[in-house]
Amino acid sequence: MIAELTIDLGAIVRNARTLGALVAPARLAAVVKGDAYGHGLVPVARALAPHVDRLCVYALEEAVALRDAGLDMAIHVLGPVPGSELDVAHAADVALTLWDRDRYARQVASIGRRRKRRFAIQAKIDTGVARLGIPYAEAAAALRAYAATPEFALAGAFTHFAAAEELDSSFTDEQLARFLAATAELDASVERHAAATAAAMLWPQTRLDLVRTGIGLYGIWPSPQTELTMRERGIHLEPALAWRTRIVAEHHVAAGESVGYGRSWHARRPTRIGTLPIGYAEGLPRNAGGTASALVRGRRVPLIGRVCMNMAFVDLNEVPEAASGDLVTLIGSDGSASITADDLGAACDTIGYEIVARLPAAVPRRYEGGAG
Repeated sequence: MIAELTIDLGAIVRNARTLGALVAPARLAAVVKGDAYGHGLVPVARALAPHVDRLCVYALEEAVALRDAGLDMAIHVLGPVPGSELDVAHAADVALTLWDRDRYARQVASIGRRRKRRFAIQAKIDTGVARLGIPYAEAAAALRAYAATPEFALAGAFTHFAAAEELDSSFTDEQLARFLAATAELDASVERHAAATAAAMLWPQTRLDLVRTGIGLYGIWPSPQTELTMRERGIHLEPALAWRTRIVAEHHVAAGESVGYGRSWHARRPTRIGTLPIGYAEGLPRNAGGTASALVRGRRVPLIGRVCMNMAFVDLNEVPEAASGDLVTLIGSDGSASITADDLGAACDTIGYEIVARLPAAVPRRYEGGAG
């Protein structure tokens, strides 16, 4: 084993149930973009399908993969779909995100007209992220145009918050007010949704008809503030992913000698080093050496030196009995000790989201836990 990811599908399902109970009566949508945040698109989607209203992906190819896997539930493509792929999108019976009133919208409508079936669309409204979306001041007119287009089935309108992880920011309420004003004329049959995991937790007024939950499904908190607030309210999430490798070689390094490229680490004392067969090509951040830790035989050991493309190093001095072949836990538990994706992210000056989302699809994934 070079490395292996263990995914607890039961934990993901239990997190979905926890979040569903929290946001009810709003419905729950599961965001499985980015290979289900590195956890595996199809297995995770299959586990979640009975427990959520729909699946949300970023790219059309993700939606097609879900259809090819036999999932026939509602799927919303959050990102842009090239005009050349609109026939595929229509055939896959997915809801497109639309934020354009001109050429692209006409192209989408022409596909529905030619294929003699309306195109389901979700209108994206920009209320302050300045990413994708109809400017909120122009949204009411755009929504009227969409609703009047016979080739469109306007299923919903949605927005995204910029600072929902922060309770001391008033901008979330300002964005919500912009969104509600922009969608005030919508028929009650057209759903409105705005909250992702953090907003659903910290800003109950944003839950509206549906909540798009992503990172929380995988047992990773959107921010320390959301974790603290939810734990105080008795809400707990279960991390679903463990990442392990093994020691493949050992070296004894004399005091003063260096380890790895750039000679960025020097031994302050005679040190026993373990070599790991993974590096940044397998998803371990290049700057993890000197900042992050791993678990060996239930004890925390530092990663040292510069992470290579396919190799990394750990200091084994505190675990004298460690040997080649021993398991090394980068994310997960070993005995009473544990390291979370957020722990590894913080050590590498990033966030847990990025750590799991960048785990390569080529790293083997083993699934356990069933329906939870």
